[in-house]
Amino acid sequence: MNIKLSPRAAEVLDYLQSKGRTTPREALLDIDINSGSFTRRISEIREAGYNILVKSHRHPTTNRLYRSYEYSLV
Repeated sequence: MNIKLSPRAAEVLDYLQSKGRTTPREALLDIDINSGSFTRRISEIREAGYNILVKSHRHPTTNRLYRSYEYSLV
């Protein structure tokens, strides 16, 4: 990858690579990054050429929509 990531995006990428899959809420609890900042860092990581898969889910109790992000080597 030729594009240099910001320090916060590099931290999110390291976190995602080690964990494999996460949600913005889990990232908030684990690495203290708010949802808006997390999704901006995901965009930055994707623009740098990393493959990040996004999946939508419905919470079984509240029926609210949420997304999970997964690091992919493919």
